[in-house]
Amino acid sequence: MKGLMKYLSPFAPDISGATAVLFGMKGLIVIIDAGGCTGNVCGFDEPRWKMEKSAIFSAGLRDLDAILGRDEAMMRKVGDVLGIMDGAEFLALVGTPVPSVIATDYQALKRMGQRKFGIRTLTIPTTGMELYDKGQERAYLELLREYRSSDSMTVDGNNSECPLSEGVTMDAGDSAESGSGALGILGATPMDLLESDTVEMLRERVSGCGGSDVRVYGEDVGDFAFAPHFRENLVISPSGLAPAKYLEEKYGVTYCVRYPLPDAFADYLLGDIDSGKLLIVHQAVLAETLRVEIEKARPFVRCDTATFFMPFGNSTALREEDDFIELVRDGGYDAVIGDPLLERAVSRSKMRFISLPHFAVSGEPM
Repeated sequence: MKGLMKYLSPFAPDISGATAVLFGMKGLIVIIDAGGCTGNVCGFDEPRWKMEKSAIFSAGLRDLDAILGRDEAMMRKVGDVLGIMDGAEFLALVGTPVPSVIATDYQALKRMGQRKFGIRTLTIPTTGMELYDKGQERAYLELLREYRSSDSMTVDGNNSECPLSEGVTMDAGDSAESGSGALGILGATPMDLLESDTVEMLRERVSGCGGSDVRVYGEDVGDFAFAPHFRENLVISPSGLAPAKYLEEKYGVTYCVRYPLPDAFADYLLGDIDSGKLLIVHQAVLAETLRVEIEKARPFVRCDTATFFMPFGNSTALREEDDFIELVRDGGYDAVIGDPLLERAVSRSKMRFISLPHFAVSGEPM
């Protein structure tokens, strides 16, 4: 049956992806719902709640509020919250199935927020019907369009070839204040990272490749304003591809696509496996980067990659739980590398399963 999941749980939706990008930038995030979508975001899809705070609120819409599009009632609530906040960097209005069904005019909401509160207002038309990476992509693009520098300066250059296994170089002598010479990392949310990774670890690994000014999009809203002046962007998950292409096409900022894995990660993951055929299932940039590392470190191992999310490179796009089961059944694999929840779907198989958690799949704590 199409869409039936007997073994897997629902994946993180686009709403959660959008809020993951916005989480750490001191804005007021309002999810336009009656409370259920906000509960899902805060209860299941945002692991940083254990250590950090963020101003995420539900619009608390009643049935008639939603049906009749009573935007003024929602804005009054927004005003009450802004009144008790110690300054908000922005107001972000994040969509759910409710505004999607009633065809909410997001541009009108943007103008209303800016006029009523005198604050930069972002609108992200997520629907709750797509997956987290699509929400992240929309949030990145909205932030770039809203915060892009008024300076029309364009950096010369085209996207250079950047093999997944190669490092990133940058000039540490460029000005950190303006963003010139900085390296930006796109796609680094808890739903995209390795279980053991943090953005600080990524920054340290990338800094070791030749520069100290590394900006992770989503930590400081000012990075979106200075992004046109960055020297290069590193895309570590597929949600960062569209914003990276936007910055290249509009401002000439080059980009590279790879995940900066820990040293000798393939050896750590595979243990005594020296030959055979493997399937890696994760977000596609990480999966493809790992494939390159494994095949380089273990010449007699061959890997395929697959993903339930945005595809990249040679990854197979999985739409249904049954797609994964059929791929494993027909692929002749000796081992599968993926989130532990996936093992339930292929538990009757005799092949080896290697755990590589993906928070967007199982929601297990980081």
